Amino acid sequence: MKNRPVFLFGVLALIVFASCNTLYNVKTIDIEIVEPSTMSVASKFRNIAIQYNNVNCSPNQYLNQYEEFGKRKTEEENTDSIASHIYFQHFIAELNNQAFFDTINSLNERNYTSTKIVDTINYAPYFREDSATRLTMSPGQINVLNSSYFLRSNTTPVQLKNDSLFVNPQYGLYSPDQLQDIRNNTGADLLLSLDYYGVSDGRYFDRQLELGSEQVTNWTQWSFYDLIDMKYVLAYSKLDTVNWMEYALSHKKATDVLPPRTDAIYNAAEISAEKFALTIVPHWVQVQRMYYSSGHVELQQADELVQNAQWMEAAELWHKQLKNENQNIVAKCMYNLGLACEMEGDLEAALAWVVESYHIFGPKNELHAEHCMEYIRVLSTRQADMKLLERQFGDQ
Repeated sequence: MKNRPVFLFGVLALIVFASCNTLYNVKTIDIEIVEPSTMSVASKFRNIAIQYNNVNCSPNQYLNQYEEFGKRKTEEENTDSIASHIYFQHFIAELNNQAFFDTINSLNERNYTSTKIVDTINYAPYFREDSATRLTMSPGQINVLNSSYFLRSNTTPVQLKNDSLFVNPQYGLYSPDQLQDIRNNTGADLLLSLDYYGVSDGRYFDRQLELGSEQVTNWTQWSFYDLIDMKYVLAYSKLDTVNWMEYALSHKKATDVLPPRTDAIYNAAEISAEKFALTIVPHWVQVQRMYYSSGHVELQQADELVQNAQWMEAAELWHKQLKNENQNIVAKCMYNLGLACEMEGDLEAALAWVVESYHIFGPKNELHAEHCMEYIRVLSTRQADMKLLERQFGDQ
């Protein structure tokens, strides 16, 4: 074989290249961190009450319809009413799971089966063209307006209702006396009221893509009441869509691989409830972190320590290698020391180590530079998140 020497040289070159470029040897590990909520609840609210106050408890003329592969159908059961209770209970369970609030009180639900919502508030003085005579709305009035508009637009019952609940100009679906009673009976300082829950859904099939899909959209309206100062602090409307997609040769095949309609609706209720709960409280999430491994004897021991979450012991081994003549090992150990510092809660030291690791080679080693810059971005985001968490946890 005339090419045998060339072949052997090539293999040898690959071995040498791999040994010199140990910065390619990386592993990942799953860790848990606390993320701040995207919707901050003031730290003074430690005890909350939650009430199922869903006005959309009767069959709805619009949401009573669903699409089944191009055909419009009317359901016989009031599925979204069942889903609303699944959503409500799962929401409470997720809040309890995160253990952010001191106490969570679930109140008896209010029944609107025979009650319609009537808004007799005259909004004309607040929308006059003449700015001199136009009245200014208070935050509570703005919340009532937003809530009332959403409810009127999305609540069209199939059957007429005999009773009426008139919207309060300052508190919407509640009266001051009702809010005070909740405060007195529960000791809660914040009320979360689920005022509306509705579901629109459908199944679809794309012949060109040979793709079946099932889509469930949850419509919710929440009201937040400050029971300390007796204020309507927020009317929050949200649409949340959950999708399932599966490859299928026909819509009949799609029927077999997609979840049953009711299963999809109930599962979507759980998913939406969990997502909303995590938007209002800090929560634990699982993330991945990268670190460098090595064939070096002591660094192999560090790998074992990392797997056992013995970060301080691993850091000692990495720190010993900082005077190593091999700059690859030094860069790796500096990077890994950054991860050890993050695991110990010292984000500032973590950033310092990763920045120092980057400067060993700078942009010359593109892969290492990319690793460092990505981790620097992650750590900077975590620093900003920690400031938010400090405010959200307050004096806890």
